[in-house]
Amino acid sequence: MPPRGALSWAVVLLAVPALLVPRAASAADPDAAFRRLAAAAGQREPLLRIGLEPGHRVLLSSTTSLRILDPATGAPVWRDPLAGEIAVVAAGGPTGEVPTVYRVQVAAFADERAARDELARLRAKYSVEGVVHHDADRGNWRVRLGKASDRLALGPLVERLRAGGVDGLWIAGEPAREPANVRLRLVDESYESLLPATGRLVAVATGSGRVKVDGTAYRGVIELRVTAYGTVRAINWLELEQYLLGVVPVEMGPEVWPRLEALRAQAVAARTYAWRNRGQFLEEGFDQCATPRCQVYGGASAEHPLSDRAVASTGGEILTYEDEPINAYFTSTCGGHTEAVSAVFPGESAPYLSGVPCRAEADALSDHRGTIEAPPAEPVIDETGRDVTAEWALLRAAGVLEGAGGAALSEPLDAARLRAWTRALAALAGRPEPAGEARPVDTLGRAAAALLADLGWQERAEVLLHGDDLPAILRGPESAGLPAEQRRALAYLASLGTLTAHPEGGFRVDRPPTAARLLPALVRIGEAYDALGLRSAAVARVDERQLTLVEGKGERRVRLADAPLLLGRVGEQPVPTARLELWPGDRVRYRVDGGGRAVYVELLPPLRGTADDRSSSYYSWEERRTRRSLEREINRRVAIGRLERLVVRERGVSGRITELEVVGSKGSTRVRGFDVRRLLGLRESLTVVEPQLDARGRLEAVVFAGKGWGHGVGLCQVGSYGMAVRGAGYREILAHYYPGTTLKKAAVAGR
Repeated sequence: MPPRGALSWAVVLLAVPALLVPRAASAADPDAAFRRLAAAAGQREPLLRIGLEPGHRVLLSSTTSLRILDPATGAPVWRDPLAGEIAVVAAGGPTGEVPTVYRVQVAAFADERAARDELARLRAKYSVEGVVHHDADRGNWRVRLGKASDRLALGPLVERLRAGGVDGLWIAGEPAREPANVRLRLVDESYESLLPATGRLVAVATGSGRVKVDGTAYRGVIELRVTAYGTVRAINWLELEQYLLGVVPVEMGPEVWPRLEALRAQAVAARTYAWRNRGQFLEEGFDQCATPRCQVYGGASAEHPLSDRAVASTGGEILTYEDEPINAYFTSTCGGHTEAVSAVFPGESAPYLSGVPCRAEADALSDHRGTIEAPPAEPVIDETGRDVTAEWALLRAAGVLEGAGGAALSEPLDAARLRAWTRALAALAGRPEPAGEARPVDTLGRAAAALLADLGWQERAEVLLHGDDLPAILRGPESAGLPAEQRRALAYLASLGTLTAHPEGGFRVDRPPTAARLLPALVRIGEAYDALGLRSAAVARVDERQLTLVEGKGERRVRLADAPLLLGRVGEQPVPTARLELWPGDRVRYRVDGGGRAVYVELLPPLRGTADDRSSSYYSWEERRTRRSLEREINRRVAIGRLERLVVRERGVSGRITELEVVGSKGSTRVRGFDVRRLLGLRESLTVVEPQLDARGRLEAVVFAGKGWGHGVGLCQVGSYGMAVRGAGYREILAHYYPGTTLKKAAVAGR
């Protein structure tokens, strides 16, 4: 069944908006010289200007050698070329942070005229000064009232506005002044310096080299200028497609999410976002920032062959709605469902940014999931009552153990048997073969010492365990009289969790252990050397006796052995089973025999349902915050005094909090959309708010139980990986997360 809002996949030429038309250099264009220098460095229109993070000092170097030019003339401003590292500092700039002034933000508008009309109305009503602030991040205009050097000083104004029926108030900071007469100074490694006459410089590399800014290499050329805050900003001028090479791998790491179709979807989304938001920071002299405020950009240093392939294979493709590039928001982990943009960013609205489930439809899941079967394994229980069937199964599949499990392993361990096991494990691990005669194992202490001696772990026990720790680990007088070697061996295995006490207490160190007792220790040692032949993968499909697995950058089809050992989960514990149901996206570890057939398949935690983004470590989370910590966070932006209550007033289609009432001793306010997450400092607003009260019924702490990471709008990055794992192509992924959009080929010069 095709996903809702299927794209029209005919590739056509897009009528490029005027903003995106390649601009020819001309005398009237103040940036013409930069364009010529970028073209000389191999960059083609349309060019992007990426503003890197500013600082009081920027360090320049090159993979070859460096030239620093006057953009107006193209002539070098200093020695040419320059070797080594050059510092660009803000001469005459502030030594510390520029002072901040605070204002009360009362509203945000998509239209500048509407914002100015509202400012005029509020000025007349409350007789207070105000400004309209353009927010480059959101592309809207925010109305702000008042002015103070301290947040708390705005408290009376906040109370007046609340009394007048204005809610959703926010205290925002902005620079108090712009430092004057700040210039760029160049300083080399010998501390020789130059103060160029021009206020803008260009750094280029010689030959085919790359300019490095603070150690990160970049394609294209680097502009240097002074910011309004009196700091130095480097701006990377380069073409759109090469910019994407440094965006896709840091937004969606190919080593962590190695599915080409997911990376292709990310490339299209990133390209579309860059096109749509070109010129977003025009007042500051660049198009896009290099941080999560826009898209994270890591330059040429971040490039990766798999993401390079994703960019190249989707070259020029963007998403459109009604023939215009869409605002292609994307989020890391959506927690199983994305949210409508209007619920997260009030004032914005787009049909293609509606909330959608981040999971396959039932029919698609049923086509890929399946059940594999095997003869049941006989339980293996040691003398403490611990079920070690899973350990037996793993060691049996690896060839360390031979024969059946069950009752045979409840017999006392003998020296020949332990030596056979340690010899087999040492061979798999590339460790020296156990030397000398097999040591006696007629007590648990002797067996533990023999195990460590055979596998060369005596030194670990000696070096990593302090003698004073032994009593605290073994807890009791029974081991006090043991020889030091046995006592230390027991303590070390116990500290690893591989040797457990009896339920009624004590290890019974003077009694002979069963053969099952040391199996967890053998597994632990084998895993330390990656010796058990286990591979990790995600399930893409189950077909009768064959698994299609996503492993690393590719897929692998593995047939099952005639009688594989299967392990499911009960909570966090692996449990042998005769029937193992596997769903697309499930993580497994497995082992194959010499013929490439799976002899061992284990379902890995966590089991989180069927959401495509469930593999993210942020899919679910929990955080406890004290009242005082929340109070400090909230009062930085909204003066409410002592925090008394957090009341969820409205949730979106995904379950995210879209309106929250914050009640304090000095008043209450309501925050909406993304401001909920920002005000509380949470990973996501898809959360349950659980207050804890003290003995007097006052708020003491709040537990937030949530899902996801990010704003939750648009493409879910981990979810797109999950879709790719179960076989979806990038077109299907984009159609799902941006319903109703059309994929088109943009007219990009030279491509």
